[in-house]
Amino acid sequence: MARIHKCIFLITLLQIAQGAELMGRSLRAGDRANQNTNGSYKILNRFVTPYVYRRESGEVVFPGQIPDIVKRNAMKLVIPEDCRKIGICDDVPNYPDELVSQLISQLKRANRTTFNMDVLEIPTIAQRISPEDETMPLCDSYEKTFSPQAALDSNKKWHYILNVKDNPIQKFRVEICRSPDLACSSVAYFQNGYEARCVQKYVYRNMVGVNENKEIVEGPFQVPSCCSCLVRNVAN
Repeated sequence: MARIHKCIFLITLLQIAQGAELMGRSLRAGDRANQNTNGSYKILNRFVTPYVYRRESGEVVFPGQIPDIVKRNAMKLVIPEDCRKIGICDDVPNYPDELVSQLISQLKRANRTTFNMDVLEIPTIAQRISPEDETMPLCDSYEKTFSPQAALDSNKKWHYILNVKDNPIQKFRVEICRSPDLACSSVAYFQNGYEARCVQKYVYRNMVGVNENKEIVEGPFQVPSCCSCLVRNVAN
């Protein structure tokens, strides 16, 4: 009888060990699934309660299983030409307001992300009354806070950015050249054989957006950062 109990005990231990190994494999597979698949941004739908698509037949398609009908009806961004010139857009003609509002609500309920809200620096009294001729920009530009509805990722692909027009949740400080690729101010003198041009510079800032398959994505997106006067040798 003692031998039988010993056998049952050993079998139970073996079953527990096998169960732990399977659970470990499942967790490791889940970690791999949540890693970036394109090297630039991560998909957040796995961390919130995403849309559950339904086929016309009534069959439920769970998150992560994007049905063919959704892929065929994937969102197509319409980016105005003036937005393409600066690489960011705050007014997209076919912006999916209803979808974006629902996705924002999901993220807030899940408390999965902190949205960026830049503000412009307000000049001090000393700065406002200081002589204006002390410094002079070599390139004409303007600063503003941008509430993007679309932006370029690090692969130069456009994405919708989650935002609400009347109450933005993502704002970024930008500086934009008024006349990019034109000559710098004539007050700057350069030797013969050199020319100076105003060039738009960019940085990448973290944003939360939605891709064409209606998946929430978070990662680096392009933001106009400054307008620089660059000199190059044209003698050769």
